[in-house]
Amino acid sequence: MKKLSFPTVKLGNFICEVKEKVKNSGISQDDFTVYGVTNTDGITVTNNKASDDLGNYTVLRENQFAYNPYRVNVGSIGLSLPGTFGAVSPAYVVFETNGQISNEFLLYYLKSSLGINLIKWYGDRGGVRSALRFSDLKKIDFPDITLEQQNKLLIEIKKLDELLCELYKNLSDDKIEILRQSILQQAVEGKLCEQDPNDEPASVLLEKIKAEKERLIAEKKIKKQKPLPPISAEEKPFVLPNGWTWCRLGELLTDLKYGTSVPCSYKVSGIPVLRIPNINTKSNCIDLNDLKFASLSAKEIADLSLKNHDILLVRSNGSAALVGQFALVEGDYEALCYAGYLIRIRTLHVNNKYLKIISNSRYFRQLIEVPIRTTTGVKNINASEVSRLLIALSSLIVPLPPKNELKKITRKTKNILALCDSLSHELFQSKQYAAQLMESVLQEAFSVQEAAKSAQIIEFHPDQITPETELLAAARGKIREDTWEHLCKRALEIAGEES
Repeated sequence: MKKLSFPTVKLGNFICEVKEKVKNSGISQDDFTVYGVTNTDGITVTNNKASDDLGNYTVLRENQFAYNPYRVNVGSIGLSLPGTFGAVSPAYVVFETNGQISNEFLLYYLKSSLGINLIKWYGDRGGVRSALRFSDLKKIDFPDITLEQQNKLLIEIKKLDELLCELYKNLSDDKIEILRQSILQQAVEGKLCEQDPNDEPASVLLEKIKAEKERLIAEKKIKKQKPLPPISAEEKPFVLPNGWTWCRLGELLTDLKYGTSVPCSYKVSGIPVLRIPNINTKSNCIDLNDLKFASLSAKEIADLSLKNHDILLVRSNGSAALVGQFALVEGDYEALCYAGYLIRIRTLHVNNKYLKIISNSRYFRQLIEVPIRTTTGVKNINASEVSRLLIALSSLIVPLPPKNELKKITRKTKNILALCDSLSHELFQSKQYAAQLMESVLQEAFSVQEAAKSAQIIEFHPDQITPETELLAAARGKIREDTWEHLCKRALEIAGEES
């Protein structure tokens, strides 16, 4: 346990254990309500009895604490409400304070991350299960401040705690993910950027790609593909804006190739081979950590090398969420190859950053699961079925915008998703701040006290604790309130349009 940054005394100076048993109380067992303790609700009425005989149960009265020695390390401790009279299982420890400290402040303190860490420290005896006996509880360090100061700090802590709770209502991981998916869906439906009637339509871009592929086939640089079926009206899931067109993924491709099945190892010999762990699904980029190597022939290396703007697609994995994920190759990776559970995709005249956007959208996720699941019925695809999968992937329909709009979409999506990432980061930081709230407030309080002493001012000033505005600034970082509200509003609009 790290040394605390404020003066402390031992909690044992202020608490005493309650050992009154029901059988010795002189009161009928029928008059006792049985209580339990949880980490969320504290002390509550329970029907779970270890025995119908309550004789060995410990009497619990108002303004007393109860906890399970084996569960207190996850916050299972509570303070009984005024008017409480009942009993708890003999497995629980019951104690009360001597009136020199605030019961409510003590509860906040023991349930804070600071208190939990202290509980774990003093309760860990090196056994299989750590337990905090009352003798251990007495050893816990408690801030050396007066009862008056505790009550003043309690007001501030509650105020800051309420602000953080309000923040979490408006900013959550789920809401950010909904926003992220709404933006991606908006991008593929052509709702993210305004259309310019002067832009060259996507149909012209398709013709250019077709002509270039015919030239490469004639020069024997690529193989001729099997004809793709026309796109029926029933296949189109939504209406595209003017200038856009539906096309088969295969129409954009010059190459669709799965990787090597040669065994790989960590022994540094041969050529590095990218595997599923090298696909960063959060950034959709290549991660060069945890590389394995394989001995490949010169022809295999030439066939399986990677070029700038190639796409690697996960075709098989134990996790369904990873199947169909893209990784965009950005840079010179010709000295690397890739393994058989990955598929390399190459395109013509299409910014593959747009395909990366499509791959993360709800539309594409739903679409790509069909050929994967119908090919085998499971998440793993064997080699004999790969050719069928490649044909199925080539047949997937994708919305294609005009070339100029495609650039706008990739740029705007990148900026907005970066903002979503910032929101996620700010949320994480605010949660960290909340976890450290008790310690932060105590540190601030004692720093104020020391400053007051040096200025010959004895009075304690709780108003000098970090103000709420600073808390919100710490929680939200540089994300402006109006920016967040605008994004949430737009996400709801998109959700409404989808419904």
